[in-house]
Amino acid sequence: MNGQIALPDWEPDIRTLRCFITVAEERNITRAASRLNIAQPALSRKIANLERELNLALFERSVRGVEVTPAGKILLDRAYTLFGQLAQPFHDVTASSERPAGTVVVGMPPTPGEFIAPPLLRRVKERFPDIELRFKEGFSRELEDWLLTGQISLAVMHNPPDRADISSQELLIEKLHLIGQTGSLDKPFYTLAEAAALPLIMPSRANYLRLLADQHAEQIGCELNVTQRVDGVWHLKALVRDGHGFTLLTFGGVLTEFHLGTLVAAPIVEPEVQWRLCTAIKFDQRQNMAIKAVEAVIADIVGELVEGNIWH
Repeated sequence: MNGQIALPDWEPDIRTLRCFITVAEERNITRAASRLNIAQPALSRKIANLERELNLALFERSVRGVEVTPAGKILLDRAYTLFGQLAQPFHDVTASSERPAGTVVVGMPPTPGEFIAPPLLRRVKERFPDIELRFKEGFSRELEDWLLTGQISLAVMHNPPDRADISSQELLIEKLHLIGQTGSLDKPFYTLAEAAALPLIMPSRANYLRLLADQHAEQIGCELNVTQRVDGVWHLKALVRDGHGFTLLTFGGVLTEFHLGTLVAAPIVEPEVQWRLCTAIKFDQRQNMAIKAVEAVIADIVGELVEGNIWH
């Protein structure tokens, strides 16, 4: 073979990958077919042919729909990266126009996104009609990966990575709070040692905020009393609301519940645990007018929320 690697005779086309992505996102063949505007049997054949050519099961099928297998998850991640790269030349062209234009995909955490996304969409439509906004929800670890692989244009995230290829702008410094059900906190603030001793509902150690809390607890010689692990912010807050324990989150993580009066929050002191909330973009996108315009609007919105004492 003269040292050359033999390539497969078959390669999937872009349309097949788009079909695969849509089925993975919808988790249902019928809904995916409707979204793609093709017949369900034709879509099923495309997916079956793809699996046969790869000799891999990409989906687990059940009466409820389909879920990607581990192999399917790998293909999905690579396909997202590929489509991000394919879109980049078009983003670069629109960035060179005289006014902001093009598609900007914004990644944000769930709760801050509730307060940022609605006014952001409204203002961008009013001020920059040539910008198409898209939103993708995720947490810091996911947002970092999506930013680096081109799946999102801009991230609103905590503590963006200190990398030469990432440019960030600070929005505000959040502080860790003790969160409990209404009426459960009788002090205006708590030391980290006091909070750590309470029955805590926390995410696993892979979570960035959990790592931050663990590191500060270790520095003062204590350990978090985690009685329940939950890897999902909505389930976590639901358990706290129901009185199963307390949790440690930033104030931004419970903005909605705090203002509705369903959860209470008290800042952690001794030590004060800080977490920077920033916008982050890839360094090579710093001159993209559309991304810069959206970043500026986000900064204005967060500034107004802070000035109005909604977010503190």
